[in-house]
Amino acid sequence: MKPLLRLSFVIALLCYVDAAFGQEITDVRWVSRDTTVGTVQVVGYWKKGEKKKFRAYKLDKVFKDDSLISEKKVLDAIMQFEVTDSTANSYDLVFAMLENKQMKTNKAISELPLEQLDIRDEDLALRYTTDANGMLKSYTNRVELEGKLDQIMKMVRQKQMDALKDKSEGERKLITAVGEKIASGKVLFSTMYETFVSQFHNLHGYATGINDTLNYRESVIHPATNKPISFDCYLYLSAIDTMGVAQFDIEKFADMKDFVKDYAAFLQTTREVSGLKRDKKFEQEATTVDMQMETYVTMVVDTESGWPTYMKLTRAISTKEPKNKETDYRYEVWELDSDLEDR
Repeated sequence: MKPLLRLSFVIALLCYVDAAFGQEITDVRWVSRDTTVGTVQVVGYWKKGEKKKFRAYKLDKVFKDDSLISEKKVLDAIMQFEVTDSTANSYDLVFAMLENKQMKTNKAISELPLEQLDIRDEDLALRYTTDANGMLKSYTNRVELEGKLDQIMKMVRQKQMDALKDKSEGERKLITAVGEKIASGKVLFSTMYETFVSQFHNLHGYATGINDTLNYRESVIHPATNKPISFDCYLYLSAIDTMGVAQFDIEKFADMKDFVKDYAAFLQTTREVSGLKRDKKFEQEATTVDMQMETYVTMVVDTESGWPTYMKLTRAISTKEPKNKETDYRYEVWELDSDLEDR
């Protein structure tokens, strides 16, 4: 597979995250149920004006078999959840960045002339509503926020295009079309906001026994192919201490048998629209790629207050071509940690 197209597959998966909305949950069933022990339930008991700060991380690692090829810290910031309203039926919250720890150290960020954009700090704060238990209900300003993020991503895409002036017009059109799909404000919202917020509230309203395991199917539409990726999911309580601090774990196993074919079709169609010929060799090679994706979520929650204290989501993607003996692995990690100190 050509390097550019291999990169396109990687980028395509980067723009997929576990979203709270646009997903479908089906076939929910208990695969393990123990009625002889007590029940643990996650409910938010929050007051207006409460604030919780977290250190937020987004890390990417790439391996070829056991060898580390690259490691990148995509996000390191102090984030805050603030309860702006509390009623008997719902909570209103704001999720905002207080400090970007990478602004001075990340060259790609620091070189962007963001001051040219009419964007204030408050424009980048996400406002949303939960139900009485604290389960995510709706986003208040998602459309407006995605619009601001899209302004930033347009600047990023333009900078990338400026570096590709030696490419043909067709190649530039192809890269632009793919970029508009996978490097948009909508995708940035999902990666930097929705993953954290949806997982943060994922367990509110959930009740389980200590030895119970819940199995369900989750289906999420991929933004490039416009087709669903289906997951076989398992949720269980791993531990709980005498203070009511509980650890929940979720394992998700994706069915990727059609994704490579569907994404290859998307690229081929986009090539033709851009004025390029179909790449028949790539089309044939794409059908032989073995791709696997697994997602693991760990959530630690104080059940006395309903506030999570730690969240980690790891997505592991492996790809292997029949001609190659080596397997490529990409690990993406999202973390929210109540410990704000530098690591």
